[in-house]
Order: sequence, then structure tokens, then C-alpha cells
Amino acid sequence: MKMNIIITGIMAIMASVPVSWQLEKEEDGIKVYLAEAENTSFKQFKVEAYIDASPLAIANAVTDLDNNYKWFSGVQKATRIKQVNTNEFLFKQVIEVPFPFKNRETVQYCTVVVNADKSVHITLVDRNNAAPLDSRYVRMPMAKGYWIITPKGTGSHIEYSFISDPGGNIPAWLANEFIVDSPFKTIKGLRQYLKNK
Repeated sequence: MKMNIIITGIMAIMASVPVSWQLEKEEDGIKVYLAEAENTSFKQFKVEAYIDASPLAIANAVTDLDNNYKWFSGVQKATRIKQVNTNEFLFKQVIEVPFPFKNRETVQYCTVVVNADKSVHITLVDRNNAAPLDSRYVRMPMAKGYWIITPKGTGSHIEYSFISDPGGNIPAWLANEFIVDSPFKTIKGLRQYLKNK
């Protein structure tokens, strides 16, 4: 029953993903798409790419909070708040933003599902009330997305999508200016990180 609830939650988030994707960048086998999202001026991105590593190895790197700041573009640090069970945990993440804005903080609930076909689904949903506010940062009012990591050849095909509202005094038009390069750098960094392991 619990696994059914998890999968239902994943499918609900995936169903809310906009279908009108516009390819914005294609380089080094990495495709970055943008789409308008409902009820917000902030755009959603989706990245598709091939990585020469197994789905589980990629998922482990994504959920390794002690080290994913090394390759995750814009992430200063991440801290696990609570390990709910083997496949679910709550965490905080600090996002670096350009001066003169304050860095952002997001609290997210992460669910990892390993499927029978060896694909891995990672779901991220904001849980802003799950941790006290930190005056050093601005709490992001929205941050949600997913990773779908599927076996392909000797490696994996990844689909990574996310949408967020940085909150505070950062306007949507400014945040949207960085939305293509950041996920592109993230996937390049993830590739290099796994290659060096």
C-alpha cells in the first residue's frame, strides 16, 4: 500500500508537468527545454541527456547530500533533516544567488523508487513548514521536480525537471534568465563527477 501511495504521488507530479516544451539549448548531448507553468511566472525546465553510469549510481550521486554540492550548479550545501525510511528523507538546501540578493534556502521531501526494470524515479516536493526559518537566507516558497533515470545501453538516459520560485525580491524575468545554463552545468558536472569516481 505504501509503495502505491509513493508511485501515485510521483505520477501526480509528472502529470502536472507542462507538455509544451521549447528546446532552448543542445550541446554535448544535453538538451535543455523550457515551458510555461500554470499559476506562476517562473518557467520550468527539463533536461535530457545520456550518462555513462547505471541508474542506481546516478541516483546515489543525486541523493548524496554530503557531496552533491560538488557538481550541482548553484548549490552551496545540503543537510538531511530527517531520514523517514530507506527511500524517503527530508532535507534543506542552500542555493547561491548573485549579489546583492540573499542566498536562498529550500526544504524538500525526497522520495526514491527503484523499479523492476532498474529505472529509478526521484521525486522532490517542497515542505516549507517542516523546518524553522533561517534569517541568513530567504526561504523559497516553491521548489519541486523529479528525476527519471532509465537504463540505456551501458549507461542511463536521464530526464530531470524542476520548477522553483526563489521568493523575496528576485523577479521572475531575472530568475528565468539563468534557468537554461544552470541545469546544463549541473548535468555536465554530474557526468564529470561520476567519471572521476
